[in-house]
Amino acid sequence: MKKFKYLILHVTIAASLLFYIGGCSSGGGGGSDGDDGLTYSGLTTPAEINEQNAEDMSGGAFGAGLIGDGMMGFSSLDRSSDDHLVGEFRAAKVPQILSDSLYLMDFTAPSAGAAQAALDTIEETVDDDCGSGTMTYSMRLDDLTNNFSGSFTFSNYCNGGTTMNGRVRFEGSIKNMEPLEFDDVLLSFETLSGGDLTLDGDIEIDFKDAADEVVFNAYGQDPGSGKVYWIENYNLTFEEGTEGNENFVRIRILSGKFYHPDHGYVTLSTLEADPFVMYEGDEFPISGTLIVTGANNAKARIVAEDAVSCSVDGDFDGFEGYEWESGIMYWDEI
Repeated sequence: MKKFKYLILHVTIAASLLFYIGGCSSGGGGGSDGDDGLTYSGLTTPAEINEQNAEDMSGGAFGAGLIGDGMMGFSSLDRSSDDHLVGEFRAAKVPQILSDSLYLMDFTAPSAGAAQAALDTIEETVDDDCGSGTMTYSMRLDDLTNNFSGSFTFSNYCNGGTTMNGRVRFEGSIKNMEPLEFDDVLLSFETLSGGDLTLDGDIEIDFKDAADEVVFNAYGQDPGSGKVYWIENYNLTFEEGTEGNENFVRIRILSGKFYHPDHGYVTLSTLEADPFVMYEGDEFPISGTLIVTGANNAKARIVAEDAVSCSVDGDFDGFEGYEWESGIMYWDEI
């Protein structure tokens, strides 16, 4: 069950960078700088939402925020093609691989001669699934506090069809060694490449409460066009549950902004009383509502009708009430 929850969690935050490429109108100008890595210099004004782009905006934002199982690059998501956004927004798998890598580390292996030391340094190289690359980690573990820190180095590391290169720093604390449970983990990276995506940012995960909480800040670059996209203070919670013999996860998006260099930003949130509910084995949620808000308080709302269909509503004048409806459609039609 936890493996399913973590997979959904990390797929979600990674996919958020693949944000509604095309289909929306532009706003004003501006920019924002990164730290030592990528820099965002695109528009920082709210994006327009209207009848022409409501399905694209909500479908793209949904696909960016919640769904997927493969690495997609920005340049492959040109809306001039016949592809649909939800169908194409298969989540970037980078953070899923990072999560898997945490569990590949051997926290029980002390370094040679360190039997009396509180701090153990553990180093190991792990071969990938494809036999063509490696993941090397160096980790320091405090045996007294269970705090740890270190780094991963990926060299043509293949996992589930995605190849990664680059270095990731991490630090965190462990709640239990057996079975392995984390309290919190911070993952930081610059120019971490996987497939057609380059990432620069950090992911903070708090495992302490019943609902895991994630805060994600990052830039993502399309190597083809060189454009940089920005996700700012994306805050989510994930709560696992079981109904009969079926496992599911409740996903709440508390806050967050997505910036497109040509169109500006939208904010995303799920309704508190109507989070997305996704069952293990399903590609899409069976229920839940996502609100996408742009310029002048205009909104698009995507509602999960079931695991195969959804609907989109539009409030384009910014006043209370949705005056436009798409009708029922399949998820992969938007």
